[in-house]
Amino acid sequence: MGVMSIKRILTLLLAAVLALALTGCDSGSRNADDGTSVILATSGEPYHFYALSDEGCAGDDNLVLSNVYDCLTFLEADGSISPGLAESWSISEDGLCYTFHLREGVKFHNGYDFTAEDVKFTFDKGAAGPLGSALFVNFKSCEIVDDYTVNIYLSAQYAGFLFGVASRLGGICSKAYYDEVGDAGYLEAPIGTGPYKFVEARSGEKIVLEANADYWRGTPAIQHVTIQIVPDVSTQLIGLECGDYDAVRNPSIDSCVRLSGNSELAWDYTDSTARITLYLAAWGGRIGEDKNFRKAVQCGINKEEINVGTNSGYATILDIDMCPMYDGYPTEGIVTVDYDPEQARAYLAASSYDGRTFEILCQSGTTFEIAAKILQSQLMAIGIATEVVAVDNTTYTELELSGNFDAVIREQLSSMVDADGVSTYFNTTPGFAYTRNCMYPLADEIYPLFVKGREVQGEERIPYYTQACNIITEEAYLVPLYNGIITVAYNAGLQGVEAHCLGTYNFFHWSWK
Repeated sequence: MGVMSIKRILTLLLAAVLALALTGCDSGSRNADDGTSVILATSGEPYHFYALSDEGCAGDDNLVLSNVYDCLTFLEADGSISPGLAESWSISEDGLCYTFHLREGVKFHNGYDFTAEDVKFTFDKGAAGPLGSALFVNFKSCEIVDDYTVNIYLSAQYAGFLFGVASRLGGICSKAYYDEVGDAGYLEAPIGTGPYKFVEARSGEKIVLEANADYWRGTPAIQHVTIQIVPDVSTQLIGLECGDYDAVRNPSIDSCVRLSGNSELAWDYTDSTARITLYLAAWGGRIGEDKNFRKAVQCGINKEEINVGTNSGYATILDIDMCPMYDGYPTEGIVTVDYDPEQARAYLAASSYDGRTFEILCQSGTTFEIAAKILQSQLMAIGIATEVVAVDNTTYTELELSGNFDAVIREQLSSMVDADGVSTYFNTTPGFAYTRNCMYPLADEIYPLFVKGREVQGEERIPYYTQACNIITEEAYLVPLYNGIITVAYNAGLQGVEAHCLGTYNFFHWSWK
């Protein structure tokens, strides 16, 4: 049975389950008597509510962090930067000093004043922690000019630094409170300056937040937020239609489309900061060491068919391994490759391919497994014996980091909404994770171009990224498939709800009509 047939059957089964379960549902009834609370259902559970600890934090944690803490700059839903706890900022001519002018009169949740001391504490401690090198790139030091002005110095220019400032690591913590309670106390009872206060977290069950009545932007309309942990997607959607939940985090596009006929529900979607890409191994005796073979794969992939099969056609097709929203994204001079099965067969005939099986590694039970099966069908059609290796997350990570694959479908989610994020697979820095057992032959030419691109500002950056992307395309080291999608489905009685490129939500903007 074909991939699309399986997908169609699963879709019909889910629709039938929903229809049966919804018999007797009173959609939206939960909030008939309550205009101040919201319940959000999510399968991804936030665990770490203090980003400066040695434990660090992950993407799901940002759902809480972005509402409990404020950063000096805000990352908006569309990937743009706006003022946060910093009213304004300036950058020195050499790009090595960022001067931030801070808001006065802002309070932490415990009533302590927000000052430059807290900014210095947050950046000094964050830079020294497990996420520092990734999110506070090139951070050197933070200097207090006065109570409401700081200078942050970089060791070298980094054009994407403001995205790090707006990241989960940039949420400003209270130095005075930390001095009282330490890491353990901050983890147990986190405080920030954000629109919501942390109340409690019950593992595997829920996280509760309450509105910060003294928030500097005004008191939030939604007074109580419950983040409900609901592993099963069908249960989330049934609960939304029955009124048990007011919003569902990141359901599939297919699920959202099915909800369109219900006037009491609404949904939104946007491009995420993630690229879904097929990376080909060009090392260690793998089939992909042959450039003609890689080019055969590159020409033999119909991206639009994959988009329809995984995202109902809603995703943005990528020509390079970079999201269009990234700062530094090149719009001219880019080499692109169209779907051309005849050319793919010609490349395959010119290669040393001997009929051995080409394995595509992916995570089981995900849309990436669907994508892999569509790829399998396409590549077999041009003469490549292809097998999908779908494994659990732990096994996937071990195989991917060790370079033990012929090809891998990877979602590269970037907190840094910047072209520099593409450099990951070509980073030649000693000890970097991806250099253990896998390295592309021209990485020594490609990575320095990314380094040069991060060291200059504005339009000067783009030629370096153009050159790097063109080398990657011409060598067929990877095949960009599509831009990731973030969704939210919600009760139509809510307003201010929008999908955010990082998959988080700013509850401050939410309210009941």
